[in-house]
Amino acid sequence: MSTTTFSPSPDCSLCGQNLPAHPITDDSLAFCCAGCHAVFTILSGKNELFDYQTNPLFLQAVRSGLISNPALLEQIRSKKVEAPESEFQKLHFEIGEMWCPSCAEVIRLVLLQERGVRNCVVDYATDLASVEFAPRFISRESIFTIIQSLGYQPLAYDAVRKRGISFDLYLRFIIAAFCSLNVMMFAYPLYATYFEFDDQGVGDLFAWLSFIVSLPVVTYSAWPIWRRFATGIRLGLFGMEALVMIGVSSAFLLSTYELLQGGTRVYFDSMTVVIVFVLLGKIIESRAKFSAKESLFRLNRSLPKRGRKKTEDGSTVYVPAKDLEIGDKIEVRMGETIVLDGIVSCGEGACNESFMTGESLPVVKSCGSKVLGGAILQQGHLTIEVTTKCDESVLHRIIDMVERDLGKKSFYTRAADKVVRWFVPLVLSIAFLTGLVCYALGIADPNKTVNETAVLRAITVLLISCPCAIGIAAPLAESYLINALAGLGAIVRNRGCLQYLGRESVYVFDKTGTITEGVFRVLSGLGSLAEDEKSILKALVERSNHPIACAIDVSVEQSPKAGGIIEEVVGKGIKGIFDGSVYFLGSEKFLRQHGMEVGVVKAQSSEMVTNVYFGKGSGEAIRLELGDQLRPEAEEVIGSLNPKRTVLLSGDGKSCVEWVAKRCGFADFQAEVSPLGKQEYVNGVKSEGEIVCMFGDGINDSPALTAAHVGISVVSATDISIQVSDILLTTDRLTVIPKMQNVARKGRQIIGQNLFWAFSYNVVGICLAIFGMLSPIFAAFAMVASSLFVLFNAQRIR
Repeated sequence: MSTTTFSPSPDCSLCGQNLPAHPITDDSLAFCCAGCHAVFTILSGKNELFDYQTNPLFLQAVRSGLISNPALLEQIRSKKVEAPESEFQKLHFEIGEMWCPSCAEVIRLVLLQERGVRNCVVDYATDLASVEFAPRFISRESIFTIIQSLGYQPLAYDAVRKRGISFDLYLRFIIAAFCSLNVMMFAYPLYATYFEFDDQGVGDLFAWLSFIVSLPVVTYSAWPIWRRFATGIRLGLFGMEALVMIGVSSAFLLSTYELLQGGTRVYFDSMTVVIVFVLLGKIIESRAKFSAKESLFRLNRSLPKRGRKKTEDGSTVYVPAKDLEIGDKIEVRMGETIVLDGIVSCGEGACNESFMTGESLPVVKSCGSKVLGGAILQQGHLTIEVTTKCDESVLHRIIDMVERDLGKKSFYTRAADKVVRWFVPLVLSIAFLTGLVCYALGIADPNKTVNETAVLRAITVLLISCPCAIGIAAPLAESYLINALAGLGAIVRNRGCLQYLGRESVYVFDKTGTITEGVFRVLSGLGSLAEDEKSILKALVERSNHPIACAIDVSVEQSPKAGGIIEEVVGKGIKGIFDGSVYFLGSEKFLRQHGMEVGVVKAQSSEMVTNVYFGKGSGEAIRLELGDQLRPEAEEVIGSLNPKRTVLLSGDGKSCVEWVAKRCGFADFQAEVSPLGKQEYVNGVKSEGEIVCMFGDGINDSPALTAAHVGISVVSATDISIQVSDILLTTDRLTVIPKMQNVARKGRQIIGQNLFWAFSYNVVGICLAIFGMLSPIFAAFAMVASSLFVLFNAQRIR
């Protein structure tokens, strides 16, 4: 770090102001506040200290009140935003062009000063940021503008090209619907002339108007259908688009020929309606479509990108994770994410490995302990020797497994496509044979030649088989099913799972956050403490980030006692001195080491309870029980399910998992299961021919969620498990599960009814068309009627 431009203390090394009583020091430099320190670090790292007063970053920091402000942190802490809890929103985005961790700190401090911003987290290791704000005071665009003014580039998660495609599809549909309505209006006089002689030529006018208005529909609006039809023909694959375009093109060519011959028997209205319905089905399908690309995009962004590597001279430098080699040593400080798997070579700390185990209680790490990339160091300071390369870590293996399974689940075959593959060649063959037989046998309809009869009957077969009903039978019913599930609090992200929902034979549940509430809290013990003891206890825990301390801090309502001296021993407990008396909070072993008496521990009310002790150095300690709680409806819901078996999988210890499994009535359970172990279990059950439904909420559940036929994440789930799940529950009540099953079964029945009707109608209509009992105009009318039938039938899903 260069210091050529700056004088040493007693003045701030950046702004030159007098140093406060407790300055921030960095080697031989001293700073008056955190803002000056962060800005100086950025300018020094970018070699922009020369003439720094004109640097845009420095100027913006001055305007934001970040520089020469020793009371900055206190101002931020005391800042109150008067807005109801429900008004706050969370904004997640990426920030580009960050130079060092101080860049993240500058952005965080600047945003925290803005009115309406309640919390801000900027992670330099992943370039990700999260801002909790009230839109009434500050907008998303304003947040992005502030970040850009500092010289960084915010990028929203949803800044992807798929929006243009969706707009294009909507535009095609709107044009098709508008033109179709007009063509149908023009068709009314044409239908009248079918029964009465038109001596004024009105039919000719409206026939030509229908032709003109239908052109945008058959060209621009139908272009995606034409393109998929051409691709299928080129590859030898016949899908629903093949029947649509064959029927539409037949109707268009026959109507155009009739128009050029001076007739008015045209079918432009039916043709345009077909395209409208098909585009509507596409919109319904795209709105509920599972996007594997977006999921993989977010999964990969969640990985740490940089680590603090130790050099030979003992200094540290940030390097990309992919450049770290086996044997390199990396330094991890409190609150940071461990980049790669390794072994602790120096230091002591407590790591949150919940992404692997699902449990929030940290694991104490010391020299020789193994650590996993992706774990968060909640307390302490570690030096880690890397034991795996970037693409070989446990976290990367989890992501790879998820990517592979997501790729498989992203392929969705529509219900009609399986039948259409053989239906299209069959209909083409029947139409060709119908025309050929009529021509060979010399069959002629009244007022028609043999040639005209052969062509008309062949085209009638194609018109009646045009799968408007088939094309919307499943998508419409699935749309109503998706809406019905959403009304229950279940958002369907992958419509491919609907074919399995309600047919599951094995249910697999994660424990923490799914069967339990996933909230660590004080269950008992606080009632034994006096008011002054609670104040001292509050003072001991209020500055700790250990989950047990945080749970006690939330549970104690008294104000913390001031004036104490507090010392925290990482992973063991907290010691405090108040008014000459020593107080301890921690494990039984920690208190006994300090000569305190711990009474006989009674049998725990459940295996989910964790005991800690609090007391004065000269007295007997009070036991505090903390732990998670079962969801009140868990036992009832598990008992109401009727699959072959229900299984509880957890990374927690055997005694706790066994207690929960027996309490809730699970048929089987497995404890201490790794994330990849959960996936192996699900794949093993699938290989037995079972249909598996997996419930989970954490990163450790994501491989199993993607492997299962139906992966369901709960409302409290992490971003990764939400992204890989097929269904997201927006309610924390498990009672929605039986309701989901019933709705899914009814929806699948109606989908089957719609498809049965659509194909039955086609079979009967084709037979009538073959024997000349159905003219093209009545074939078009029957096609529209069948479409209305499947539409109203789909609305019965509630």
